[in-house]
Amino acid sequence: MQHNKTIRNKVRKLRIEGLSLGQIYKETNIPKTTIRSWIKDIKLSEKQLNELKSKVQKALQAGRIRKQKQSKDLKFNNENKLLHKGIASIGKLTNRDFLIAGIALYWGEGFKNKHEHRLGFCNSDPEMIRFYIKWLEKSLGVKKESLIVRLTLNESYKDRSGEIENYWLKITGISKSQFTKTFYQKTKWKKQYSNQDYHGVLRVHVKKSLDLLLLMRGFIEGMKLNVVK
Repeated sequence: MQHNKTIRNKVRKLRIEGLSLGQIYKETNIPKTTIRSWIKDIKLSEKQLNELKSKVQKALQAGRIRKQKQSKDLKFNNENKLLHKGIASIGKLTNRDFLIAGIALYWGEGFKNKHEHRLGFCNSDPEMIRFYIKWLEKSLGVKKESLIVRLTLNESYKDRSGEIENYWLKITGISKSQFTKTFYQKTKWKKQYSNQDYHGVLRVHVKKSLDLLLLMRGFIEGMKLNVVK
């Protein structure tokens, strides 16, 4: 393609002013290979070169930021999509679904020692504790009044024991009189949680529940029989 002298002079003028090949291309729509051949004899000052270098670095940084944002948005959208897909897949649990879910939960987190004489469950996840208490009530007919609760805290958080106990009172809906004396672990941690993140571990026992514990052992054995050997 032939370019007239006016366009060529404009390209050279823009280069003399210190514009980069990319900037000249945006201004004139002339291919960069052509621009390069027209300006190869033009020497930029050190100041102009430094300014171009600075612009390139800024452009690269802006590109990285843009790419990071795009990646973050894609990750967020994918996580959100899968989250809602999971929620929709579960839907509303039937009574049997709820029973099986609670048995599996106890199998993983409940007290199963052969010397146990009552149902016991231990966890730090408030939603898991809430689910378990609801499961006891709905699936096994255990009322909240039959529960005994003990809070375990690291001694580093002893000064927050009252606050943390109140947190669990709200989560469980259990009377304060059902909380036994808090147990303090004396092991010092290398990692310290923030005041908002740490709520200790809650142990939930059911009073006079030996029969339920024996039934639970049967439930778990029934679950095991479904494993293909």
